[in-house]
Amino acid sequence: MCQSWYAVIGQTLDIIGFLTIVFEWYHQYKRDHEKRIGELQKAYERNSAEILGEPVPDQDEDRMMWREFQKLFLKEWRWRRKVFFIGASLVIFGFIFQVLGNWPHLFRSC
Repeated sequence: MCQSWYAVIGQTLDIIGFLTIVFEWYHQYKRDHEKRIGELQKAYERNSAEILGEPVPDQDEDRMMWREFQKLFLKEWRWRRKVFFIGASLVIFGFIFQVLGNWPHLFRSC
């Protein structure tokens, strides 16, 4: 294999790894946005009920189903950790291949 191909492989791995990490970041960004909007909506509903003199329902859903929520959270957390580490590994391997492709006289060049 020609030395210049190592640089091409390295750049490709860098792009794929970076896009994998960006996907994870965007996923978390959307999740945080939806969580905060949900919290604000619940606060608005509680405030409206208090103003109208209606009973305010208990908002703590985690209390009754904490085991199920814990399992779901840990499952998602493991998936997200795996996605992040795959992306980071691809970036590191991409860097190594770029160094190999650009190191003078390390391999035969075409």
